[in-house]
Amino acid sequence: MTSHMSKRAIARIVTFATALLLLLFAIILTFGIRAKKAELALEYSYLKAIEDLSTSADNINTSLKKGLYSGTANTMSAISNDLLLDSAAAKASLSQLAASEQSLEGANKFLSQVGNYALSLCKKLERGEKITDEEYNTLEKLCSYSEELKNKLWEIEQSVRGNGEELSYKTVSKLSQISEDDIKSDNGNSVQAGLNLGSAEENSEGYPTLIYDGPFSDHILDKKPQMTKDAKEVTEDKAKKRAGEVSVVQEDELKLVNKEDGKMPSYVFESNINGEKTTVAVTKNGGYCSYMIRNRDVTESNIENQEAVNYAKSYLDELGIYNVQSTYYETVGNVCTVNFAYKENNVLCYTDLIKVKVAMDNGEILGFDGRGFLTNHKTRKFSDAKITEEQAKKIASPRLTIENVQKTLIPSDGEVETLCYELKCRTKDNQEVLVYINCETGVEEQILLLLKSETGTLTV
Repeated sequence: MTSHMSKRAIARIVTFATALLLLLFAIILTFGIRAKKAELALEYSYLKAIEDLSTSADNINTSLKKGLYSGTANTMSAISNDLLLDSAAAKASLSQLAASEQSLEGANKFLSQVGNYALSLCKKLERGEKITDEEYNTLEKLCSYSEELKNKLWEIEQSVRGNGEELSYKTVSKLSQISEDDIKSDNGNSVQAGLNLGSAEENSEGYPTLIYDGPFSDHILDKKPQMTKDAKEVTEDKAKKRAGEVSVVQEDELKLVNKEDGKMPSYVFESNINGEKTTVAVTKNGGYCSYMIRNRDVTESNIENQEAVNYAKSYLDELGIYNVQSTYYETVGNVCTVNFAYKENNVLCYTDLIKVKVAMDNGEILGFDGRGFLTNHKTRKFSDAKITEEQAKKIASPRLTIENVQKTLIPSDGEVETLCYELKCRTKDNQEVLVYINCETGVEEQILLLLKSETGTLTV
């Protein structure tokens, strides 16, 4: 009996011990999972911080470049405000990344001073004084430093992608190895792989935007369209006829698939011929085509960009849209998007925009977007300019060589339109710059940097 009880006791001990070991294992596993989650959360917080820092660095570099070509207090004020906001955002991101023993003193010092320096130049211009060559040289140095910082940050992402290095705490922490000397150096060998940033946030406020179809193409469309608000309503049959004209599709091939509401109520028609779908929207009021999209794959490019522009212009001529001028274009995926702005009395209205998409294999029209035109176009009376072209040229920075001047209408805050002289300029290092001088007040309303490539134009 005693021997039997002893075996039972041993069995219980073994059972309890096993249960205890399983419990301990479960606890260790749970804490291990929590620790891993905590480490991943920390890593991805680093990722977000570096992404934000890189975006801020890009913004700072762009603003400093504009500052080099600013000639008035108005523009320098806007630039300094942007620099103060972006440098503050960058410092906040930097504070989450730098290890205490390697605190990125150079970058912190730069971020602390860059906005305040631009603000000091703004105040000087407001007093009627001029920016000296020495001060411009200082701006150039700040711009050069920001370029190095920006490139170094994006280099981290590229090195990880190129080397296939996995994301880890160690790779993230390598950012703290960037010192002031590293940023100033040319070879950058001290910085190894960093971390995978992913794509920059496209909606970050102030982030440079690809505006291939004109420097002011992203103006607000959320207002009552000028051309449809008082126009008579058209029948579905009349709308279908217009859809056929715009899409070059037989009317009997088009079917009504939707009736859009919103700011621009429209009839939406579709056709599907041999697997190629075409969608056309025609406004209920006025019977204007608001957009047309033809879906087909374009696998090769047989025509030049200027030929695509000519095809787009001929298409608008066939539609009876004559008083427009092509401005900028972009070619992506063998499709060229050409922007046209309305021109009236020698004033180019960037507010009244039309986009046309052209297939680069055969010149076929694949898209039409007239919503910008329908939203903003109206009968206008332009007042006489209170300053002359020569006066406008003198307002621009002396560091710019002016190559062409024309009157333009640009959108301002809200729904205000501003008549300006557009000065097409070039810098000593061959950078193209657009400067907009208010025809009435002489205020420097805007500065844009033109970055041209084979595919189109980037404005920042």
